[in-house]
Amino acid sequence: MIVAVGIAVVLLTVAGVISLAHVVRSTNVSDRAVGVDLVTSIIINALAVVTAWSYQPPVVTLIILLTLLAFLGSVAVARFIDRTRS
Repeated sequence: MIVAVGIAVVLLTVAGVISLAHVVRSTNVSDRAVGVDLVTSIIINALAVVTAWSYQPPVVTLIILLTLLAFLGSVAVARFIDRTRS
């Protein structure tokens, strides 16, 4: 289990660094929105890995809350981009 958690943490860290670099280097709002959404998903997945490793059931509530907020944020940004382009 420890090896799987270690591999997952390393992969999530690499994905997070690449995603943050994408957010910083992107030029338009839609690319940044996708990058921030990806970073949020990586954070949620990291919380899920930590929860599975340490077995802390209250963190599952936090994961569900963050997932809902990320979804609502993505919808809000998509509507904003749609209104500004038309």
